[in-house]
Amino acid sequence: MKRNLGFILLLVSFALVAAGSMGNIALGRSHSASREEQRCFASLEEGYLDRVHRTLEEAGLTQAGVTLTHVREADGSRVYTLRIHHQGYGRMKEESRRALESALAECAFCKEGCSFSQKFDWDENKA
Repeated sequence: MKRNLGFILLLVSFALVAAGSMGNIALGRSHSASREEQRCFASLEEGYLDRVHRTLEEAGLTQAGVTLTHVREADGSRVYTLRIHHQGYGRMKEESRRALESALAECAFCKEGCSFSQKFDWDENKA
């Protein structure tokens, strides 16, 4: 009886070790996929910011302060906010502002689950 109990405990221990190892392997794959996804988004975001800077320079807003932030929602979607700071934006006519905002919206990358918004800051006292 003691011998059977020892054998059963040995089998249970082996099963627990095997299950734990399989969990670690699966976790490692998941973590690896997450890193790959992060690299993919980093590349998309870099391209997006390059297009934004070119668009701003074409509109005469050189040396603009640009910040891109994102929030990752529980469902995995990303909500991006592009914040641009330049005094020249405050001096632009309404029609020019709308054209710039439209051109900047076209800079966004197309990826399912991503949405974009823009915010402009300028010092109204200096505009």
